[in-house]
Amino acid sequence: MEAETARPLILVTGATGNQGGAVVDALLEQPGRWRVRALSRDPSRATALAARGVEVVAGDMADAGSLKQALTGVDGVFGVQNSRTAGLDGEIRQGVTLVDAAQAAGVRHFVYTSVGGAERVRGIPHFDTKWEIEQHLRATGLPATVLRPTTFTEVFTMRGAGIGLGMMAAGLGPAKPLQMIAVRDIGVFARLAFEQPDDFTGRALELAGDELTVPQIAAALKAAGRPARYPRLPKLVLRAMGKEARMLFWFGESGYRADIPSLRALHPGLLTLEAWLSGRSDRLGRE
Repeated sequence: MEAETARPLILVTGATGNQGGAVVDALLEQPGRWRVRALSRDPSRATALAARGVEVVAGDMADAGSLKQALTGVDGVFGVQNSRTAGLDGEIRQGVTLVDAAQAAGVRHFVYTSVGGAERVRGIPHFDTKWEIEQHLRATGLPATVLRPTTFTEVFTMRGAGIGLGMMAAGLGPAKPLQMIAVRDIGVFARLAFEQPDDFTGRALELAGDELTVPQIAAALKAAGRPARYPRLPKLVLRAMGKEARMLFWFGESGYRADIPSLRALHPGLLTLEAWLSGRSDRLGRE
């Protein structure tokens, strides 16, 4: 029992979702190194995690009272929120409440996943919320690492991906590249942060494993036997979308700036789009 409790205990939020699930996977790839606790509003939906040896606890990131027990004895926290399910104000409330609860519990390392460019651009609603949470985290003085993922490679194989690629083409044009990251690799970087707190605490890392133009993305999809056609949309279609198009125009104006060679030095297995397409396991649909 003493050896068991000596292993660091990591609380993972969003563990039944894409990013949180990737963090759980990365931690469990090192058997005997970590104890993993998953926060879930409905533990009955996390039976697959429990079967893998993850401790599943009930809790709501917006409810400080429910987080107190979940954070008992925790060494590190992985925090992720989803504005699509919580709403923009709800995302901020969840993020701030989790950070404050972690600080009160004496957590030694908080890893927060934000979004690439959050510190550089305003007016993209789901970037602004994450920047607000980042600022609150920084103000608390809690030892922390911020991960800022770029576009997920997974979006290129989701239902309706052709329309999304067409909108990206309208914002980027044919020659400007888009940076992207496999969700699996976000989990690996989170694990690296927990493994090497002296090197990662206080850092904010923009994450990407590849950088391709839209035509190059389509070519990679076609080579992998995936649907690769996308509509040629005029920019006026994007303008009609209002605030939701701000991100697409930003892709063309400035966009992501991850230092991919430096990231690959930290994580040599960092996936390109081609590598991800050739070796992916179909686990889409997790929120």
